[in-house]
Amino acid sequence: MSQLDALIVAHGQPSAPDEAEGALASFLAEIESHGTDCTLGAATLAAPGKLERQLEKLRPGGLIYPLFMSDGWFVKTNLAKRLGKAPVKVMTPFGMDAELISLTANALRGTAGFGKGPLLLVAHGSASGRKAPAQVPLDFGKRLSDALAGYPVHVGFIEQEPLISDVARSVPDAGLCLPFFAMEGDHVQTDVQDALKSAGFVGELLPAISRLTGISQRIAESIQAELGGFSQNSAA
Repeated sequence: MSQLDALIVAHGQPSAPDEAEGALASFLAEIESHGTDCTLGAATLAAPGKLERQLEKLRPGGLIYPLFMSDGWFVKTNLAKRLGKAPVKVMTPFGMDAELISLTANALRGTAGFGKGPLLLVAHGSASGRKAPAQVPLDFGKRLSDALAGYPVHVGFIEQEPLISDVARSVPDAGLCLPFFAMEGDHVQTDVQDALKSAGFVGELLPAISRLTGISQRIAESIQAELGGFSQNSAA
């Protein structure tokens, strides 16, 4: 059995774990297509036992790449607990990658709806009132606006105010909607679309941010770079 150098971990979909596993496997294949010389694997937290089985294949000192938008509860508590004392290094979550702003800005400039109205940045939020799930997309929206020379960015949430539908109604001339989600599960395919439909949104709905041009290549490059540095540090 060949060992894995790095493992990409996503939340998955408890109601349909196999479907989410399939989507992650397809995304992994896209990441691998960028020609990394390392062996990658993937697992969702929602698929029973999948993470543990993949960890058995991960070499000591291997990497965990959290395909999450923040370093909140799922990364700091849930994932950390399931990793236990495994000899791995956990990378910065996808949504907090320092290069994500510039990559997103470049991808947005290439869309048909750019320049036709403000951008709606939509995220999950927290029904329990935790600050982190909202703060990350709010900060991202401000930084993205700056990177786009002041292009207006409005943020709405599924589970807390301001709700997506309310924000969409308040900006009827919005030209684009970008889901601030790591994968295109039910939240993107159902909750976001339903909220936009109820608000009469007529702009361009983009794929989840992980699916934008250049993102899969960035993930491949960041894992490769981290493995190189980690190997050197381990050998020192």
